[in-house]
Formats: sequence, C-alpha cells, structure tokens
Amino acid sequence: MSSLPSGIRLMNLLRDHLTEIMDRERANLNSIHLYCTGSYWVSFGRSAYQLRRVFPDSETTPLRLFAYPFPIVMVSVTDRSLRLYARKHILRRDETDYKLLTVPGLPMADYHVWHAGEVEGLPQLT
Repeated sequence: MSSLPSGIRLMNLLRDHLTEIMDRERANLNSIHLYCTGSYWVSFGRSAYQLRRVFPDSETTPLRLFAYPFPIVMVSVTDRSLRLYARKHILRRDETDYKLLTVPGLPMADYHVWHAGEVEGLPQLT
C-alpha cells in the first residue's frame, strides 16, 4: 500500500476507517491522532484543530462526505515536518501508518469557533 499515491491512500483511509476515526475524535480532548497517506500525515476533527495549533503552517481542508452526516476538517503536515517535530517530542504511539501525540487539553469553545469558520461555505449534500 505504501507505493500508492497520497491521494489514493487518503481515499482508502476515509473509505475504510472514517467512522472509527470520527468516533475516536468525539471523545478526544488531549491527543492528536495522525494517519499516514504517504508523504503527508493527516488528522481530522479535534485532532486537526490541535495539529493546526502545533503546526501553524499546516494545510487545512474542509470536507463534506456522503459517508458522514457532518462537515469534517482535515489538517495535513508533511512527513518531514512531523519527523523534525518528533526529534524533540515523545510520541505516545509511533507506528508506520499511525502516530499519537499528547497535547494540552482542548479548549472546546475555541475548537467550535475554528471548526465553524473552516466549514463555512461548504456546499450542502443533497
């Protein structure tokens, strides 16, 4: 699977694990769950907000997917950026396709404002 392009790996991740990922995010208060898509690592929901706080230059992508009833925000960082970060920080889990970072508690009000701003203007699914 590692030879697949990042976009295909992302599509496979969303197809096969979206419900599991979003269930995990509903209870997430102090972690960043990262999933490998090749040369990028992606996070969703509350993890995405926390990742954006750690990596202000990361890429933010709002998504509306048929498989999930609510808009989702995805944040991605390059593999290189994450490797540099990991040199100075302990990863709670450090696997080939999944990494877990511990971060300070999630300010829920700030998260909700951020999420609403990121998904504003997304078209409604019909």
